Amino acid sequence: MSSWQIGFYLFLFWLFSNLVPRRLHRFFTAGGNQLAFSLMKKNREVVQGNLRVIGRGKYGQKELRKLAKRCFQNYSHKLLDYMSMHRLNLSNRWRLVEREVGEEHLVRALERGKGVICITPHLGNWELGGYVLASKGYPVTILTLREGSRFLHRYEERVRRRFHIHTIYIDPSQGPNLAILEIARTLRNNQIVALIADRTVGDRWIEVEFFGRPTKFPVGPALLARETGAPVIPVYVILEKGMKYWGILEKPIHFGDSRHGEGESLRNGMRKIVRSFETMISRYPDQWYNFFPYWNDGK
Repeated sequence: MSSWQIGFYLFLFWLFSNLVPRRLHRFFTAGGNQLAFSLMKKNREVVQGNLRVIGRGKYGQKELRKLAKRCFQNYSHKLLDYMSMHRLNLSNRWRLVEREVGEEHLVRALERGKGVICITPHLGNWELGGYVLASKGYPVTILTLREGSRFLHRYEERVRRRFHIHTIYIDPSQGPNLAILEIARTLRNNQIVALIADRTVGDRWIEVEFFGRPTKFPVGPALLARETGAPVIPVYVILEKGMKYWGILEKPIHFGDSRHGEGESLRNGMRKIVRSFETMISRYPDQWYNFFPYWNDGK
């Protein structure tokens, strides 16, 4: 799908989210999802292949199809909610976020004065977490790739400015660059750096077992944590019953223990991050949004 097509579809989501009350989204997405799920055979089979690996044999074909269909619909809800982020503020966030768990971990981690790396997979509504933290006064910097869609790029820039969120763009084709220095400086200023870390881009990765498969993960967050002393906190924003989100911050993971060598310390820390990802994805497999063959074959 080209960048202009992505921008066009996202514009439709933006328009819909602004015209239709959120309480009616479920009914509209149900019809649209049925059509999309029927027509997008390749994407449907890809999602079912990923779910098959996640389930490790416990899902039959009927259950795989059911989960994949819910994944499509949940993603539609996620996009509709994301396209309404410009209306979010501290006083009305409860319309979306029903419960927040583990904020004390973030508070204690920031008290150490070395910043915090908040890390998440493509699970639930990951962007919402950064906006909620920023609305509460936390200094948030988002580390991300530049969007190919001009419409999405402009929208994200506008919403992030509204929340005083700083953005650091990285270009993997250029290798390590000044962005790394800016990230390290942000952490040393005791701020939060937030990023998604279940897909690799470029050649800086580490292989860790993930749902029983050797899987490549970006090693950059672990290297930053080791070099700066900043703890890594897995963060999740999950859609629960009643169409409300739960924000979950887990206990910090530290990369400073090098008793078994720096390489092993790095690998142990990454294993802890990946185990956290596994646990949450296993609980909410229909909210893990990777619409490509994550393990190449999905068998």
